[in-house]
Amino acid sequence: MKLGKVAGIVIKINLLFLLLAGIYVYLGMGWEVLSITVSLMMHEMAHTLVAVFSRIRITEIELLPFGGQARIEDFTGLEPENEIYIALAGPLVSLSLAGLFYFLPVLYFAPYGRLLFNINLLLGLFNLLPALPLDGGRILRAVLSVRQGYKHATQLSARLGLLTAAALTVDGMYLSVGDLIGANYIVIGFFLFWAARREQKFLVYFFMRYLVHKKAELAHKGFLPARHLASYPETPVKKILAQSQASNYLMVVLLDREDRVIDMLGEARLIETLLSKGPQANLADCCQDNKP
Repeated sequence: MKLGKVAGIVIKINLLFLLLAGIYVYLGMGWEVLSITVSLMMHEMAHTLVAVFSRIRITEIELLPFGGQARIEDFTGLEPENEIYIALAGPLVSLSLAGLFYFLPVLYFAPYGRLLFNINLLLGLFNLLPALPLDGGRILRAVLSVRQGYKHATQLSARLGLLTAAALTVDGMYLSVGDLIGANYIVIGFFLFWAARREQKFLVYFFMRYLVHKKAELAHKGFLPARHLASYPETPVKKILAQSQASNYLMVVLLDREDRVIDMLGEARLIETLLSKGPQANLADCCQDNKP
């Protein structure tokens, strides 16, 4: 549900988050709901400010039961350090707020001061878990993408997100036997599972966006560091592009079965062939596309 706009950024709240907030307010826990909401907004605004300083535009912020998500218009996959800085900003602010409440007794022992300490501590630590869509998962993806490529890094980070969601759900079911607090773990686990599945579902879309962005980056800068691979004509284009790494432009040396050089294929040509021929295209199709 859309709440409004702040500095051109759409502020949204997930309907289930709104439902849970309504239930807690009805149970007389309105201050707790307000504290969580403010802490989440501080966490997400930290992401937003770092993105703005990095000249990356944030389009919307959505509050979810396990945290929030700041969606960016620009794609950061080409520069992993940008994704790391933006992802780290939220947990660092949450942990800094927790430290502020803890080390300043006047705040810690103030009404609800300990609650704010606990909320921000858990929010900061939880989001550092190396599992998509959490901030730690985005950091892990950025680090792994340098060696394994963006696609493989996203797959691994999303799988860790599914495992984390399953663990939270099981733990919540166990805790629910003696304490209703377990229901919170179940809800968070459910939403984390849904968000991780969404990362997997849209992986192809994001990967193609990543590749097209890199092609545009080459056109804009005029150069990129290159990485070379040798391959045969029957190799699928998508298999080669899966080896694409951040900040490197992929060049393929095309060989025949006697290891003689047939052609040199740039990443831009690979992308164009995949877009025009589809997922069944191979490197031989790239050569055909290049013929007059």
